[in-house]
Amino acid sequence: MTKEMNRRELFKTSAAAGAVMIAGDLLMGVSPVAYGAVDVASDNAFNAAKTALTLLHAYTNTVAQEIGRERAVALMTKMCENMGAMRGKMLKEQAGIKEFDAKAAWSPVKIFKDTVGQNYEVVEESPQRVLLRTGRCPIYEAARTLGMEANTIETGCRAGFLKLWDTALKQLNPNLNLRLQKFRSAPDDLCEEEIILL
Repeated sequence: MTKEMNRRELFKTSAAAGAVMIAGDLLMGVSPVAYGAVDVASDNAFNAAKTALTLLHAYTNTVAQEIGRERAVALMTKMCENMGAMRGKMLKEQAGIKEFDAKAAWSPVKIFKDTVGQNYEVVEESPQRVLLRTGRCPIYEAARTLGMEANTIETGCRAGFLKLWDTALKQLNPNLNLRLQKFRSAPDDLCEEEIILL
């Protein structure tokens, strides 16, 4: 059996194990469409990502209860940095581009956002800076489903997915940074992120 066939069988056999696996692959930028779990529609991708990320947040919360939130966040950051470095190296090898600017680096981040069904608006796009506003976000909605407070969600975003993609982008060009400029103040608010070439 191929690796993908094994994954599909695991997904069918155990929803929880499948969700954990999909959450890990989401961190690496692999589409849940590969599992046959969702079609290409944005709403379905969003719901699949939210389900997997709810399980990931629940696991992180359980770990935080055992070892403390600060230690749990530090471990998540370490894991995301490792995964980001792997993802960035893989992206650079696949792209065959020597020097990424902000606009070129936006491409894999955009694919990830599309894969998980995020709503976003590109406000500015240039070789030096890409500024975007993100509305609907499965990471945020998954955390809200579990009743997590806004400051805890923001800490998780900065230490998790943003750290992963910042690390990945630095593999493409050490002068690239992904920054969360503004975290939403309410569920119907927007986050602002930027990819900047220093």
